[in-house]
Amino acid sequence: MRIGLVACASQKRIEPAWARDLYVSPLFKKASAYCEATYDRWAILSAKYGLVWPYQVIEPYDLTLNDMPRAERLVWAREVAAALPTGNVTFFLHAGRRYAEFLEWRAEWPVRGLGIGQQLAWYKAKGF
Repeated sequence: MRIGLVACASQKRIEPAWARDLYVSPLFKKASAYCEATYDRWAILSAKYGLVWPYQVIEPYDLTLNDMPRAERLVWAREVAAALPTGNVTFFLHAGRRYAEFLEWRAEWPVRGLGIGQQLAWYKAKGF
């Protein structure tokens, strides 16, 4: 099984929603559409909720790993890793450095080292 993992985004709806619909940034929309079309399953790496599946209803929040101390990010990553499905699974990170730094050993990282504009271009080149 192949599972895409998409980082959350700061741009969100103001009311609770399915996780897939809560985040409204262009990068999230492209990354999630790519993952949905490319992998068997996909999930969201939420700074607040950890690993979130697309049809979980979650509340909006204002939190990012970019502002968290390293120790808190490490705890977050351990919780995410513990929630990941086990077995014959390959994970694909569609996230920036802070969201991938402690998870990259468990996953391939197609957008590694790309800035936001470069990631948008990468998805556009893939038809998203």
